[in-house]
Amino acid sequence: MTSLRLLLLAALALGQSGCAQLPIKRDGAKSGPFFTPANVTVSAPRLPANIRRVLLLPVSADGLAIPEDNLNRLDAAFLTELNQAARFEVVTLTRDELARVTGARQLNSTSPLPPGFIDRLFNIYNQYAADAVLFVDLTAYSPYPPLSLGVRARLAPIRETQILWAADVNFSAADPTVANSARRHALNLAKSSGPADLSHTILQNPTRFAAYAAAATFETLPPRFAPETTPAK
Repeated sequence: MTSLRLLLLAALALGQSGCAQLPIKRDGAKSGPFFTPANVTVSAPRLPANIRRVLLLPVSADGLAIPEDNLNRLDAAFLTELNQAARFEVVTLTRDELARVTGARQLNSTSPLPPGFIDRLFNIYNQYAADAVLFVDLTAYSPYPPLSLGVRARLAPIRETQILWAADVNFSAADPTVANSARRHALNLAKSSGPADLSHTILQNPTRFAAYAAAATFETLPPRFAPETTPAK
């Protein structure tokens, strides 16, 4: 009887020891590591004071087989996130309006500009009182898991030739840091919707994933005011 009791106590001790050694699974959406866009160029540490209103062109997907209905949803996602970035006032051209101005329904930032486009651009300036134009090109797109989206964006003043800001970033949900960041973006949006964690669904929804990519890209825009610096001691 004593031997049986000792065996039971030993088994219980081993079971407790095994439970204590189980690894704690961390939620990457909360603990990281997170993705940081790296291929970004800025001409100044802050936006010039005269860049107050920016004309956002429709998303260009030159060479990618994306139906226009999907492009319209991507247009809306990029517009929402650009407004959320709150760097400047945003005005837009629809694809129909762009076609009237340029003869094309999308305009890639690296393609030769249509003949007479600069003159038409000044007409747009007068119509929209825009100080700069923001181009957004898609360089890669996969609407099936693992989702991926390549974003190339450029902010160009209308009356100058220097590019104020440019980014060229590939977001792939196959990268754990991108997946973590996308889920964190979804969690931040869902804070007021209840305790259920549905953040994984962003990794299956191309439009929501694009909204994350847009937000991460536009976070790299120069701030309106120069970053605060700590005085040297």
